[in-house]
Amino acid sequence: MKAWSQRRTGHLLFRFSGIFLLVFAWYLIARHYSGLVVASPLETLSAAGRLLSDPSFISGHFAVSLKRIALALLFGVLAGGVLGLLAGFSEPLRLMIDPLRWMLMTIPGVVIVVVFMLWFGMGDLMVISITACTIAPVMYINVSQAMSSVDKSLLEMAGIYRFPLSMKLRHIYVMTLAGPFFSAVVIAVGNGIRVVVLAEVLGASNGIGHRLAISRTNLDTPELYALALISMSIVGGIEFFLLKPLKQKYMGRKA
Repeated sequence: MKAWSQRRTGHLLFRFSGIFLLVFAWYLIARHYSGLVVASPLETLSAAGRLLSDPSFISGHFAVSLKRIALALLFGVLAGGVLGLLAGFSEPLRLMIDPLRWMLMTIPGVVIVVVFMLWFGMGDLMVISITACTIAPVMYINVSQAMSSVDKSLLEMAGIYRFPLSMKLRHIYVMTLAGPFFSAVVIAVGNGIRVVVLAEVLGASNGIGHRLAISRTNLDTPELYALALISMSIVGGIEFFLLKPLKQKYMGRKA
C-alpha cells in the first residue's frame, strides 16, 4: 500500500511538472509575440472564466457540443466495436469491411465535412454523423486486431472443460479486449472533439466550434485560446474521470 501510494505521488509530480513546463513555455512564447497572435496563459484563463460563467455560452454552445460528442461517441464506438467483433469471428466479413474502413480513414476531414453538409445540411445530424464516421474505424481496427490475438490455447482448454459461453466471454474475450478497447476509446475521444469543433466551425450555427469561428472573425485571441483550452478540458475530463476508472474496474489493475 505504501509503495503504491509513493508511486502514485511520483506519477502526479511528473504530470504536474510536465504541465508546468508546458505553461512556462507558453508564457515565454506569449511574451515574444503580439497578443493578437499568442494570448498569454493569464489572458486565456481570464477569458475561459468569463465564458464558463456566461449562462448563454453554457446552454447555447458548451452543452450543445457536449451532447454532440456524447452521441457521436455512442454511435461510433458501438458501430466500430460491433463490426470489429464480427470481423474477429469471420475472416470473409473482415475482408468485406476493409475497403470501407480504408476509405473512411483516408478521406481528408474537410472533404468529409463538405460532403456531409451537402447530404444532411447544417446542424446536429451533420456534426454527429461526421464524428461517428471518424471514430468507428479506430474502434473497428483495435477491436478486430484484439480479437485475432485471443489465446487459442485458452479457447481449446475452455472447450475441453466445457466452459459455458458466458464464462468464455467474461474470462477470455473481455480480458483480451479490455486494454485495446479502452485505448481506442481514448484516441476516439481526442479525435472526436477535433472533428466536432471542425464541423461546427464550417457548418453549424452553435457549439464551441461556432463560437471559435466568431472569435477568429473578431480577432479575439484570448477567447480563441480559451475555447481550445475548454475543448482540451473536455477530453481530459472524459479520460480521467470516466475512462480510467472504467478501465481499472474491468482490467482489475491500475491503468
